[in-house]
Amino acid sequence: MRQSFRAVFAAPLIAMSLAVSGCSSPAEYDAGLTAEEVIARHVEAIGGAEAIEALRNIRVQPEVIEPDFMVLGDYRATRDGRMRVDIYAGGARVFSEGIDGDGGWQQAGAGAEFAETTPLARAALERGIEFNLFGLHDLAARGHRASLFGREEIEGVNYYVLHITMEDGFERFAFVNPENWMVERYRETSALHPDIDDEARPEETIHSSFAEHCGVLRATETRKIDRETGNEIQRTRALSIDCNIDPDVLNIGRNEPAPPAPG
Repeated sequence: MRQSFRAVFAAPLIAMSLAVSGCSSPAEYDAGLTAEEVIARHVEAIGGAEAIEALRNIRVQPEVIEPDFMVLGDYRATRDGRMRVDIYAGGARVFSEGIDGDGGWQQAGAGAEFAETTPLARAALERGIEFNLFGLHDLAARGHRASLFGREEIEGVNYYVLHITMEDGFERFAFVNPENWMVERYRETSALHPDIDDEARPEETIHSSFAEHCGVLRATETRKIDRETGNEIQRTRALSIDCNIDPDVLNIGRNEPAPPAPG
């Protein structure tokens, strides 16, 4: 099974037009707060800037379910821009990819030759690091930007909608619930597995089951919906989340041994 895992709890993005996003024009709503104020409340709600900035690395072991298969993942990333994910099916390692000191790489299972990642896949992995280890308050300092797109009511919640544009032009619309200040959903247009099929499609990801890990609240379950068909295309559940692990045991480099399959 050869696929780009793309840091499923951060889901990087591809440029999306406002019409495709399905968001209403900001002129239709009284925004009430600025983007900076929404971000400040969100950051405080998930644990505060100090707790986020204390994260040096993260390890997430998720179960990933799609219509045709179920796999287990072991994702590790560091604040200095390195990452690796190993994917297991039936207890066997079937795919790995990462970014180490020698660049982006991928391997189609244990013992296979290493190959260079495609530019699209590497960009997705890099954005995954951004969303796994940095907060929305870090966007400007890291060359990205956020603006308030307006408000949109979904299932009785009048969300604040943040338009996030990454340094490379990639876009995401993040929906912040003003009752708890969590980002409960986001919309983007992206390729689910860019190394297999690079067609970008409009998607909505719904976050749930928030839990605290290393002082920071994050979603432990997600559902991804194809917004054109309404079909669920991916579901994830974190089996474990750890952070600030001894770097010597992360095994991020391509030549380092892979960990055993998640239990």
